[in-house]
Amino acid sequence: MEKEFYGIDLGTTYSCIATIDEDKVVTVIPNPSGQLTTPSVVYFDENGKVLVGKGAKSHLASEPENTVAFVKREMSNDDYSRTIRGKKYNQVDISAEILKYMVSFANEKRVNEEGKQPLYDVVITVPAYFGDGERKRTAAAAEQAGLHLIKLINEPTSAALSYGKKQSGDKNLLVYDLGGGTFDVTILQFKNGIANVLASRGDHMLGGADWDQKLAETVLEKIRVKWDSLDDKEKNMMMIAAEDAKQSLSVDDSTTLTFNYKGIHSENVTRAEFEAATQTLLQRTKLLVEEAMSAAQLSINQIDEVIMIGGSSLMPMVKTMVSDIMGLTPKLVDPHLAVAKGAAMMAFQEETGQSVGGLMIGTDKGSRAYGTDCLNSDGIKVVENLIMMNDDQEIQRETYFLTVADGQTATEFHFYENQSEEKYTDIESSKELEGTSQILDWGKPVPKGTRVNCVTVRDKNGCIRIFVECAGASKEFEILTPGISKRHN
Repeated sequence: MEKEFYGIDLGTTYSCIATIDEDKVVTVIPNPSGQLTTPSVVYFDENGKVLVGKGAKSHLASEPENTVAFVKREMSNDDYSRTIRGKKYNQVDISAEILKYMVSFANEKRVNEEGKQPLYDVVITVPAYFGDGERKRTAAAAEQAGLHLIKLINEPTSAALSYGKKQSGDKNLLVYDLGGGTFDVTILQFKNGIANVLASRGDHMLGGADWDQKLAETVLEKIRVKWDSLDDKEKNMMMIAAEDAKQSLSVDDSTTLTFNYKGIHSENVTRAEFEAATQTLLQRTKLLVEEAMSAAQLSINQIDEVIMIGGSSLMPMVKTMVSDIMGLTPKLVDPHLAVAKGAAMMAFQEETGQSVGGLMIGTDKGSRAYGTDCLNSDGIKVVENLIMMNDDQEIQRETYFLTVADGQTATEFHFYENQSEEKYTDIESSKELEGTSQILDWGKPVPKGTRVNCVTVRDKNGCIRIFVECAGASKEFEILTPGISKRHN
């Protein structure tokens, strides 16, 4: 039976699709323009036609009101929507269009050039630091695109799988992933052919686009213009020009940025100026590396290798900083393609149970804490985290609560997602998981201080179930369902 799957790197600025066949051969599929990566930009024309990729990106400057970019940064925004040509779109709609396009050209190649049946089974990558809301929206986009989502996999873990298939021996590996719109750092341990994640940290609002904007602002200062004074068209034109200039500065010591602001301007900018303007951004990634090291409980000298992925890792300042803090020369590993390749390999592993290149992903880590409200020893309502940040993805944990009044016959649970590393944290209403409030009613009065037993289970797909029991009554709550879409027929 044929076993082939897609792996999709659904990126902030560029996306990539790879496939793996029954012989475990991984291939990145070029788009119709022959490029291995596709701009994650969507344009809606006046006839209702949707353009994705390079053609859509060309409209960013001329028609920003009809063009959407950087939608991945909006995956956590409950209020996000765009009204384009009289119709409303949310981040799921836009992401689905990108996914549909990626799979459509890949399937066209399969059918027309290879004489094969189309594929709809996919693994999609997400930043390691995505929480429940972002993952659910990514899964929803896959379903809306008509795909069967096998699994969501964290981007650095995916890249490590692609890199690790060529490696041998036991080692600790740090993956520094600076993409166009997000940053993640993940530490993995390779042992006996299994790659286990030890820790992840990240920021899904930090990436190459921020370097582009800083470069644009630096150039605008030369003509005494503030970034905020630009309209949307002018900002998009500056961002496109700045991205090109950034790439030039990865090779050359200086470049000229040409742009249109009340006339044509050509301004020289040096790599030194660029690096000085973006030091605060670079330091944010350094702090997250240090947090990940602490969470993994490793010292610098226990890291055997450092790999860098993501197109923005090509900036020389990044390699220099990583080398300085880690004491190792980092390896730039297939920065634009490694994530999609690893996703295809993960699809093969999940669906067949077989390793690729003798390496399998073992345990992964969660990026959020999950808890329920309760009263602490001072009688103050707080959240007690049942699952901690950096706990294993698959976990089971037991705890208990005590009834707070004589004659109590029921208790109500409210569940929260947070980023606290402490067992107890303050209640924030915005962090409550929508629609998860539950009541356990045991129907008979019990004394104050009676135990309410609680077992929390998270499975490999990230689904969280809570089992509670008191006075002979029990109930199961499903509080987190990241979502696996239906198989395509």
